[in-house]
Amino acid sequence: MRLFDLHCDTVTTCIKNSQHLAKNTLHLDLERGARYEAWGQVFALFVPDTLQGEAAWQYYKQALQFYRQELAAAPNVHPVLAVENGTLLCGQPERVAELAADGVRILTLTWNGQNALGFGAACDPAPGLTPAGRESVRMCWRHGILPDVSHLNEAGVWEVDALCAAAKAAGQDARYIASHSCCAALHPHRRNLSDAQCRALFAAGGLLGLNLYPEFLGGAGDAADVARHLEHLLALGGAKHTALGSDFDGCTLHESLAGIEKMTALRDFLEADGCTPNPEDFFFVNACNFLGNML
Repeated sequence: MRLFDLHCDTVTTCIKNSQHLAKNTLHLDLERGARYEAWGQVFALFVPDTLQGEAAWQYYKQALQFYRQELAAAPNVHPVLAVENGTLLCGQPERVAELAADGVRILTLTWNGQNALGFGAACDPAPGLTPAGRESVRMCWRHGILPDVSHLNEAGVWEVDALCAAAKAAGQDARYIASHSCCAALHPHRRNLSDAQCRALFAAGGLLGLNLYPEFLGGAGDAADVARHLEHLLALGGAKHTALGSDFDGCTLHESLAGIEKMTALRDFLEADGCTPNPEDFFFVNACNFLGNML
């Protein structure tokens, strides 16, 4: 089986718990991931809302150093570096260029709260992006970084979509991503996307990573609930725009899904359930096609 996952928090959790990426007791490590025929993984460096200004930037730099050290001798994974929470920019869009130079390819604009770029999902009803946030999104596209709307509030998601349309009209290569989200139509959680937002993301050529967190899936949060959300996304036109966005080590998962090694069983379930005509698209092909030039 080939696997490409759009979001894990394993780097941050390793730092917090004094563990290593090579082998650990968490949802994901390099040893278990290397069992796949091919493995692409987006590693998010999470910056908490409690950190502001230069403290946030320095925290990111320390996490980046750990990430580089841990992956220095890991030939069996194709890593993509992400930053979760644009608070580290300190409201300075020009710092996006520094992220790009560090190898960052995805920037989640907010976490759940407010930062200098905009308002997170916990802030509704609220405005969307700030002027610095809008300019940061434009800077992302100039420097080859994908803006990530997971965690952004509803107004902010629509602003990113409008900015994307304007950039495309001007001839830019502009896309955006929702790296770890679920469907509000099936489970009305503030972190989930509406059908209209999903359709807009797909129409813009974007990619949605389906989150495995039970609080977002609803129900038991098991493979059957993953299948429900995947079927819904396919019905909205997401056949080539939906992938796995596990949220490994960023949340508590149903035991049957709590580990990278358990994605084989999830694939078997989805194939037997018949919710998707081609599980390979969901587990690998869509993400590889979308992010292939970033590997």
